[in-house]
Amino acid sequence: MTDVLTPAPAATQAAFDPDAPDALWAVGAAETADGLIDYPVSNRDMVADTRWAGERLQAMGVARGALLDFVHNYRECGQFWPYYMAAAAMGAPVMNGMATPWDVGRTEMYTRRFDLALVMGIGGATTEGLRSFGHDSARVFAKVPLLIAREPAASELEAAGLTAWRLTLLGPLLLTAAPGEGAPYDTSQWTVEADGEGRLRVSSGSDRAARYARLDTGLRGRVENGRVFIDAAA
Repeated sequence: MTDVLTPAPAATQAAFDPDAPDALWAVGAAETADGLIDYPVSNRDMVADTRWAGERLQAMGVARGALLDFVHNYRECGQFWPYYMAAAAMGAPVMNGMATPWDVGRTEMYTRRFDLALVMGIGGATTEGLRSFGHDSARVFAKVPLLIAREPAASELEAAGLTAWRLTLLGPLLLTAAPGEGAPYDTSQWTVEADGEGRLRVSSGSDRAARYARLDTGLRGRVENGRVFIDAAA
């Protein structure tokens, strides 16, 4: 059973000072076994998540001057925005497009007109949209050194001869993993565990605005040494 504690701590009600560490930065959304739920993020959370995102971008080889493209929808800003902040701090400009079939024109145009270092967030709606507009995903993404895609797009790109990292939204967490590897996560902010049936559950750290206890993410897998391995069937 999922145990979601609400409301957020009283400290996050500090609306009188929007710059206070515990003041709410925004409220996003997190996908769970029971559907979407609110994902509150404080200023303090954003600082911590931006630090982690910077470490992940460095692990991906992103450096100053690299051009990045993030593909996501508005409700995913709580998970993606730290990567915008981290990229800006690194001096890596970011462009974006929505993870919808009708907005793939932006993604296609970016790959054609710019030397992108990575595209992160490609999903099934992206590849479906490209096909509907007469584009070959393998050709569109052929020049991009690093593709980070959700399933089933990641498998589709690999079948076309491209290499793709995996991106998974595990409730409030954005996980990325190189092929064949588990996805690291920020253990200072979150606890991820698999229950007896292999369901992946997320608990938030005590300082976070989101108060989750063993949140059922609806995905299955295992956790080993701070890395999450998502079941392919999930």
